[in-house]
Amino acid sequence: SYSSLEPSSDIFPNNHNSSEQSNPYNQTKKFDDLHRHRNNHQDTVEMDSEKNRPSMKQQPSRTLYLAAASGLLGAIGMGLVLGWTAPAFDSMAQPDSEPLLKDSDADKDAKTWIGSSMTLGALAGAIFSGSISQYFGRKKALILYGIPFTIGWIMLSVAKSISLLITGRVICGISAGLLSGTAPSYVVEISVIDIRGLLGACFQLCVTIGILLVYLMGAYLSWKPLAAISMIPTILMSIFMFFMPESPSWLLSKGHTDEASKSLRRLRGQASDCDQELSVLRSESDTSKKGQGFQLSSYGLRSHWMPLILALLLMLFQQFSGINAIMFYATKIFAEAGSSIEPKYATIIIGVSQVIATLCGSFLVDRLGRKLLLIVSGLLHVLATGALGLYYYLSEEHQSNPSNDFGWVPLVSLVMFIIGFSIGYGPIPWLMVAELTPMDSRSTTSAIATTFNWTCAFIITKNFEFLKDSLTKHGTFFLFAAISFISIIFVIFMLPETKGKSAEQIQKFFQSKRSSSYNVSSSGPDNNMLNRSSSIGGSNNEKVALNKL
Repeated sequence: SYSSLEPSSDIFPNNHNSSEQSNPYNQTKKFDDLHRHRNNHQDTVEMDSEKNRPSMKQQPSRTLYLAAASGLLGAIGMGLVLGWTAPAFDSMAQPDSEPLLKDSDADKDAKTWIGSSMTLGALAGAIFSGSISQYFGRKKALILYGIPFTIGWIMLSVAKSISLLITGRVICGISAGLLSGTAPSYVVEISVIDIRGLLGACFQLCVTIGILLVYLMGAYLSWKPLAAISMIPTILMSIFMFFMPESPSWLLSKGHTDEASKSLRRLRGQASDCDQELSVLRSESDTSKKGQGFQLSSYGLRSHWMPLILALLLMLFQQFSGINAIMFYATKIFAEAGSSIEPKYATIIIGVSQVIATLCGSFLVDRLGRKLLLIVSGLLHVLATGALGLYYYLSEEHQSNPSNDFGWVPLVSLVMFIIGFSIGYGPIPWLMVAELTPMDSRSTTSAIATTFNWTCAFIITKNFEFLKDSLTKHGTFFLFAAISFISIIFVIFMLPETKGKSAEQIQKFFQSKRSSSYNVSSSGPDNNMLNRSSSIGGSNNEKVALNKL
């Protein structure tokens, strides 16, 4: 539940480097991609870079940890925005907390706009995130992003009308979209190799922590104080970032070698070989510029249009599983289900489950493979939404009260759903977009996929109430179950496994007009080299950097 057509993509050729910033997964893979996924004419640079990396002396300084923590405060702020509506909607209906929403049709429509307007704002923010952070730099961009975040939260905390609530949500969404494309990039770019994956994973983890925090506070605070307190993390981010160094990689991309050297020395301990690392970073910066020049006409090739279709289908199944509807309206779902567990406490349990599952998911991607986790994820979604649909069906169609004996079903179902999403359809689609796509079209495909993802998120959150009215509650969740079942078939029969496969092996698979199996062959002369360099995608922890929702 956490992720844009970037102006910096190849569609907007003024800035090629920053288009991949809209996807947090691309940030954790960014440096490894530079020397792992080149075309054949870049193999020498790739191998030299790999040889330099292990022998390079790197030691993180205290400043590095402080800078990473400052950027990750924004991820917590993002989680607060994503989770705010669940407790806020419940509070808005209470007579003792300045109620704005009732059960009228007009208020139902208002709820859908309050919930979905954040995704529209995030889409707009993600579009401009790459160009802003590339123009101003990661540090200045993060300082600036705290301003609209604060404005949006202030609007929400003083709102006395639906229109002001929606405006505040849009502004917070824009800020979240901007931040999601910059903070992961900054955190990964300043890191040393040994903890880069860990810090990259912390972004997605901090988003889930933010969601958990807003659920916890929402159990005891009304929606206005909740909004006021929620602005604190991003305000602190802007303040702390004033004192942090800029990304050395960005400084080098702008030709500021002396400033890059000073920044790198602040981020590294005394035992680090900063001169050698600066040389490697400069080489990577030069190499990345050589891979540009993709033309949209290349999508006429099977090796380009097939990965794009698979990427869009992955995003479709991710969002149409119902994740954003569940996260945005969790408290209301529990209230409508008549569960024996109080809604505000049930959402807290969901938040805790999400944090734990996100931690566990980071260790499973390379061990179990992409396809197996997606199949398990889809299966858990089918079981969870199917069980919830059956629960609603018994109460709606048969006028029975299942909460007497099965009041635990809504909570168990949604916890199962969140666990499934966190280990599969949450992180893996973003990872596979980068893995499936050729280097020359990766930024454009990523931008299109991210745009499509936020668009699907808006469609689901805006029309969730409409679906419940037109299809009934049980029909809506049965629909989500059916879509998740189709996703399992898609993964089994259409999606190739990319675990441990090189970029060249994957592209040969797509270039082949006929294939007897949707598993990429591991054979090939380049196999040893790629096994030595850990395959596509980096280390385990690098797989969980987050979303968009």
